[in-house]
Amino acid sequence: MVLKVGNKVAVMWLGEMKMMDKPFAKFPVYQQALIAAKKVNLLCKRINSREFCFLKDQLRRAASSIVLNIAEGSGKWTKKDKINFYRIARASAHECSGALDLIIVYQLANEDNIKLYKREFERIAGDLQAMIFSIERRKI
Repeated sequence: MVLKVGNKVAVMWLGEMKMMDKPFAKFPVYQQALIAAKKVNLLCKRINSREFCFLKDQLRRAASSIVLNIAEGSGKWTKKDKINFYRIARASAHECSGALDLIIVYQLANEDNIKLYKREFERIAGDLQAMIFSIERRKI
């Protein structure tokens, strides 16, 4: 049985009523993460040094991890599972921030631009933390 409750859907599953979040693609933090991943990819393309391929690869994978863990977490049924995936996404946002610090230290790109990217990842991490707190407070 499926019931619509506001912007959520309640589903009867194994004899229990479970609340499903709206589709992940509509989460503002998911949209922010997609944009940030695209920016990081473009930044990495502009860094020509072969010596730092490892850093570019790590930054791209961490940015992708944010997007993918938000998507996967939204499909989980239990609060514990959702929170786990959102925490992994948050940690990946912090990883991106650290990788961007290394780009500054190694002088691979303009420091002012990198600081703007860092702020985006810090905001994503904060928004994910807010989602985690919200889920932890839910009764269902």
